[in-house]
Amino acid sequence: MTDRLPESPASRTHVDIATGVLIGIHGGSVADAIDELFTTARKHRVSLFELSRTLITVAEGRDIERSSATDAVFEVWGSALGRRGAEATFGSVTDSAAV
Repeated sequence: MTDRLPESPASRTHVDIATGVLIGIHGGSVADAIDELFTTARKHRVSLFELSRTLITVAEGRDIERSSATDAVFEVWGSALGRRGAEATFGSVTDSAAV
């Protein structure tokens, strides 16, 4: 018996796309980008898959609700994505607690 949950193909695809986003931002290897995703997810206590989906959404310039994952994305990659804050040109971040 294994302790691992089955991987969702969609989640795995998001990790792969987020890896490509990071390579586009920094250059470097696939291994470095995946390590950066894992390290950031662990440090900010968010799911790797949620972090990946959020990074993709922000990189695409779509609106997104504020969460721990958005906070992590802006803190770690915001300036590299050309975003200086939550109200950057990609659209607004909605604070779900304030809505």
